[in-house]
Amino acid sequence: MLKLAYVGGLGMMAGPAATHLTADGPARVLRVQDRGTQGGSRDRYRMDWQAHGAELVPTLQQLAGNGDLDGVVVCAGKNGDDVAIISELTNLLRAVSTTRPFILHLSTVSPDFAEAATSFCASQQVDYVNYPLTGGPLGAQLGGSDPKGMLILASGDAAIYQRLLPLLQRLGHPRYFGSSPAAGAITKLVGHHMVFNGLNGIATAAAIHADCFNQGRLGGDEQFDYLAFLNGGAGGTRQWELGLSKGIATDNWEQGFSIHHAVVDAIYAARLAVAAGLSRISIQAMTNTAFTFSYLLNRYPGQTLATHAMAREMIRSGSADLDRFMTERGAFGADADAVIAACVASLPEKIRDSALLEVTTAHFESGLD
Repeated sequence: MLKLAYVGGLGMMAGPAATHLTADGPARVLRVQDRGTQGGSRDRYRMDWQAHGAELVPTLQQLAGNGDLDGVVVCAGKNGDDVAIISELTNLLRAVSTTRPFILHLSTVSPDFAEAATSFCASQQVDYVNYPLTGGPLGAQLGGSDPKGMLILASGDAAIYQRLLPLLQRLGHPRYFGSSPAAGAITKLVGHHMVFNGLNGIATAAAIHADCFNQGRLGGDEQFDYLAFLNGGAGGTRQWELGLSKGIATDNWEQGFSIHHAVVDAIYAARLAVAAGLSRISIQAMTNTAFTFSYLLNRYPGQTLATHAMAREMIRSGSADLDRFMTERGAFGADADAVIAACVASLPEKIRDSALLEVTTAHFESGLD
């Protein structure tokens, strides 16, 4: 049975593991980092982890212990958040472990992060793999026992994947995408091109319906019925069911994929499209979405909004302000790389730092003694 510790175990994606991992294995979590943030689902996950038998500890040093772990699971933030976590954990595990430990990184990060982290950790005699998750909080809650449980996008060392497979099958539905350390990260961003372009399409449809049929507003039974009917045709998108339908039906613009995370994912996805040599039409669709999320973050500071809230800014009453923001911040420049850099610069500082483009091994090495 694997002996593990969790970083980010009180979050919506990793917290449900406390109930999926039972006494009969395939893993036992000895410690979970708890930095003391209160509220939301964290209190429930605290109780779940304690019922599992895990100790809640405040620091990474306490989490690493004295060499009693096979590995650490990390499900925390983006490049700029996780680079210091991976660096410190690697240093701690290297110092205390008698056998070669591993870090299972479940966060959505950029492909260059996964490549650099793999190289850095290997140089310190620690194995690293990045297996991003997709399916949202509901998928994480359902786990591997439910067909609608979250997907786990695995890649990297095949032997590590086979070792972790029984654990992964409890948490969700894993699929292995090959030996490249970055293949899982790339696959997650491919999925984001599907998701965010579907989001843009259904939000555009709602804005046109609002202007032509609904007195310029979003919401109401008539609009819900219209869009639900049309989405059932050949041009439908799951972003109606998963997101926009909540806003139209109940004026709920908070529940769903938080733009605080989505905006960074969209930036990574745009960079992937550039690296893949795609046409500007593919790249611009993603940068436009990222700029729209940035606009929401700047206009509603401190609020938690889900991605489908972009529809509110696309109707006639709000579109001019959104266009002005995008134009002034450089959304429509001639060079795609410059547009991506301008989008990052437009973000609130904390989220801008979290994005951390162009990750190299030097970012991890700066944390070594």
